Amino acid sequence: MSIENIVELLQSFGLTRVQAQIFVHLTKKGASSISALSSTLKTNRMNVYRNLKKMQNMGIVDVIPGKPMKFSAVPVALALDILLSATKNKVLEMENKRTKILEEFSKLSSQQQGYTVESKFRVHCGRRNVYSVMIQMLEKSEREACLLTTPSDLMRMAIFGFSDVLRKISAKGVRVKILTNITDRRLFPLLKDYIKYTTLRHSDISITTRFLVTDEKAAFTSLSTDDSMGLESESDSGFWTDSPHYIRSLRAFFEVAWRGAQDASLVLWHLRTGKPMEKITAFNDVEEFYKNLVDMVNRAEREVLICVTRLKEPFMRKSLIEALRRSYARGVKIRIMISIDEETDNLESLLEIAEMRHMYAKHFRIDFATTEFGESLLSLPISFVDENKFQALYLWSNSRILSAVLNELFTDLWLRSPNFSIRLAEMRFKKALREFPEVLRAIIVERGWILEMPATIRGKSGLNQTFDMALGVRGSAEGLVVGDFLPEGGDIKMALISLHIKAIDVGASQKLLIMPSSEWLSLEEKKIAMAYNIELIEGLKAEEISQKIIEKIINRVQGSA
Repeated sequence: MSIENIVELLQSFGLTRVQAQIFVHLTKKGASSISALSSTLKTNRMNVYRNLKKMQNMGIVDVIPGKPMKFSAVPVALALDILLSATKNKVLEMENKRTKILEEFSKLSSQQQGYTVESKFRVHCGRRNVYSVMIQMLEKSEREACLLTTPSDLMRMAIFGFSDVLRKISAKGVRVKILTNITDRRLFPLLKDYIKYTTLRHSDISITTRFLVTDEKAAFTSLSTDDSMGLESESDSGFWTDSPHYIRSLRAFFEVAWRGAQDASLVLWHLRTGKPMEKITAFNDVEEFYKNLVDMVNRAEREVLICVTRLKEPFMRKSLIEALRRSYARGVKIRIMISIDEETDNLESLLEIAEMRHMYAKHFRIDFATTEFGESLLSLPISFVDENKFQALYLWSNSRILSAVLNELFTDLWLRSPNFSIRLAEMRFKKALREFPEVLRAIIVERGWILEMPATIRGKSGLNQTFDMALGVRGSAEGLVVGDFLPEGGDIKMALISLHIKAIDVGASQKLLIMPSSEWLSLEEKKIAMAYNIELIEGLKAEEISQKIIEKIINRVQGSA
């Protein structure tokens, strides 16, 4: 069979032509990058990327983190099972909505008359009797049957003849949904037959009972069961009913469990290959969150990415820093993006072992960590239960798709975040400015100078001009020195022009712009400062800044003399 014929067959399973071509290429050639696929398929990279994302969401393509990122196809049999299951689920969803739509339309009729039906309940004892009742229900079903039971019960049912019944009702269009808990790969041969005629899903719920609902007309619920394989057990019992209220309640419970369940084909494949099941676990305990975080760091072999909005618990405890240090010692690359407002001992420790960048917290409110193994941990924003109580939500997942998404998000934020050395300089500069007035006053007091911070001075124009600092001789209008601090995240060019105009208006003899480093100014901004005779004061400590200001003033006075 030609490649073209295979592509056409895959299209009949719901794939687009490009998706089918991608799957064939990945199966034939193995893991490939986007550029390799684009070259082979002779289509643009964005088209390939979009289709790969859709195929990831379907579960038929896996992502392999790296540079470049590569993609691989899941086994063909598994892919076909997933596509078949998705189609079945879509049909089932439409079937379910049909009933709901009919119910809603029936409520619109003002002519609808109430009626009373006397519900029936019948108790049945003995396993053979129980199974006979369930088979009768299945044979009478017309649209849908929903069964929740244990794997052992499915094995006994197969021995009793349920497989033939399921085959027959499936042939006449009845949709059968079975929910169970699959924990043993040895169940594959048995469950494979069920998958032929039903939609089978795995639930993490510990299932210890059984119930069957058919067409929302009848339900059977077990009262007591034993897990023996014998068909003659008399301890197996349950009751049958046609009570509409009971059936609706049972059906609603089944649907909730069904929506959170996983396709059985995928679960069985993971069990047979030994690969861990992908899942997401939610919890509220901060200690559980911290344990998961440390365990992830300890398991990492190549890379750990951490994005946090604060350098505090639950992220930054000493034991976590030690775990990061051990990972770093064995060659793990650690990158941390963090919103930081002050220097701490933890910060100094992290700078020794990790690449770090500053993230502005207002832009992003979710903390997360991820590793190359596909593990992810998220801390979602705190939600308030009431005025006095709040609740945090944490999520752990080993989904490679989620990990790849977080990896891309981290990379995007990383590229847009400033180098950490710049943020450290900003913090040290802010600290210096807080200490600066006291330090400078101690130096100038013996010289007879006075300092105002901030300062408001009426200019020749009659307007009040505001400066971050003004320095002058007591009782004299001459020798006025004015200065502004470098605006954080503002327009430096406009700040220079503003300082120049304000200084002219108040008749200042000297203009200063105080900043962490002149390297933060562009060449054009430096030329403007020089043209306006604005002197640049650099420093990260209050003493350093104060001393440079004094030196500038003295040099100016001596130069004038």
